[in-house]
Amino acid sequence: MNIVTFGETMVQYNAKYNGPYRIDGDYLEDCAGAESNFALDLCRLGIDDISAKWVSRLGDDSAGQFILDTLLDEITVIAPKCLGERTGVSYLNHLDNDQHTKTYQRKGSAASKLTFQEIQSHLRGTDLLHVTGITPALSDQCRDSTLRALQHAQSISLPVSFDLNFREQLWDKIDDAIRVFDTMIRTSTIFKLGYDEAEAVWGKGWTPSQYIRHFQKINSGIVILTMGAEGAIVFDGESMISHSGFEVKVIDPVGAGDAFVAGFIAGIIRRYTPRQFMEIDKTERYLILEEAIKIANVCGAITCTKRGDTSAMPTMSEVEQFVLVPKC
Repeated sequence: MNIVTFGETMVQYNAKYNGPYRIDGDYLEDCAGAESNFALDLCRLGIDDISAKWVSRLGDDSAGQFILDTLLDEITVIAPKCLGERTGVSYLNHLDNDQHTKTYQRKGSAASKLTFQEIQSHLRGTDLLHVTGITPALSDQCRDSTLRALQHAQSISLPVSFDLNFREQLWDKIDDAIRVFDTMIRTSTIFKLGYDEAEAVWGKGWTPSQYIRHFQKINSGIVILTMGAEGAIVFDGESMISHSGFEVKVIDPVGAGDAFVAGFIAGIIRRYTPRQFMEIDKTERYLILEEAIKIANVCGAITCTKRGDTSAMPTMSEVEQFVLVPKC
């Protein structure tokens, strides 16, 4: 089974201490990119015969080489190092009360110039395209590339998973974000967002149930709404399934959303291709969705207990062990 995704991955310096950025602080060097995280996380779950491909561009620098060295052994990487261009960098600092801050050095990066032509050929023979709301916010070029990729996916009946991943600091105007997101939702087969994101972007003051029903009417597929410590809901137009989540000691929540989506998709594709799944009867689909939302919550919870984006994601055996061990 072939999964394709595209977008920017940065080198992230994840603080090993609590507090704001310090020039002399101790940092863990890691890869940080929602799309490459998803691809790596999905492969780490060990689904048989799965190939995950990440398409991007990297700078001709040490950061770009670090990303290649980190990812090449785990996923298929199509990301040339572009002469004279640079790779994005971010700093993650942890504050009190499970809060964190991010500082980016990504404007004008090599990945912000990704074209549709660099993506298109990799969509042929693919079973699922995964996108996020980060990529279209990086530049006009990336916005055009994302929307064209989704249009192409529709034209070849390629299922699409869309993780909202709203980053307010990347958008000049909220209305621009809404227009792009509304278009992306209509093309999605599986759409995932957080309740906090729904309120931040659309601000309708609705209940989780109202939001999830609204978005499912738009995409006529599957919608997943996460609610932080209260778990998550999934709705396919017929069955509304909730999971209360798991209580864990949070060390670093960054990357948990990517792990959640990977876990959910893994729960489906361990038995069906995305195309097949949308055609099975509602009773069987209910059982698979129930299992998928559970796996997703486990993946998100475990990822919160460790530092780092790519280093924290569990294997399927760790997911299964987590479920068997009684939680405090």
